[in-house]
Amino acid sequence: MKLNFIHGFLGRPSDWEKIKIYFKDFDLQFHSISDYILENNINHNNDFLNWSQNFNNSCLLNKSNHKNIIIGYSLGGRLALHSLISKNFQWDAAIIVSANPGLSNENEKKLRIEKDLHWSHRFLNENWVDVIKDWDSQPTFAGIQNTLVRKKEEINKNEIFDILNRFSLGKQNDLQESIEKLKIPILWVSGEKDTKFSSITNKIQALNSGIQIAIIPHAGHRVPWEAPKEFSDLCISFLSKL
Repeated sequence: MKLNFIHGFLGRPSDWEKIKIYFKDFDLQFHSISDYILENNINHNNDFLNWSQNFNNSCLLNKSNHKNIIIGYSLGGRLALHSLISKNFQWDAAIIVSANPGLSNENEKKLRIEKDLHWSHRFLNENWVDVIKDWDSQPTFAGIQNTLVRKKEEINKNEIFDILNRFSLGKQNDLQESIEKLKIPILWVSGEKDTKFSSITNKIQALNSGIQIAIIPHAGHRVPWEAPKEFSDLCISFLSKL
């Protein structure tokens, strides 16, 4: 069974190294979001669609006879959802963590695009430590210290600017109707202290009763790193039933 992990915004593939000890019996592949961006897409038209098709095509080239599972966290979860509904690759199952299926209100989309543009300029131009402190103080992170340290010298600010604007939630379609039609096994996870996304998780189950949901106690938005054993045990239990 091959597990394909996609990190979140400000993340990198090595983030998943912290939990791979729990997945010794699986073939693990840690993907970088930037590797599948269509660079010549100047107007950013259909960035989500282009990304998911590039990602799926890459996974198809390396497809084995084993089951192929996609695991995405936050932005990686949103990109994973687009990969699930893309028609050029059939995934066997998915684990979606702390992800938003999309906004339905056009005014909310516009405001989110403006908000992400503001953040992207801050990441690009302001003191890194100050911006990260403000970013981590957002309610969704529930005041829990981030163990995934992001040192300034390890960061490509232009790439951060690009990713945040290309994949703004405001530019994403509302995927609820598509999620409702998905038939493959899906586990949707969030943290109890991340009240916004735990609310979304509960709504997802109402949207598609075939989706298994789990809200992990004492965790905020960064579930896999705040509750690594609980998260991994949950995933392995889900995967063992496939």
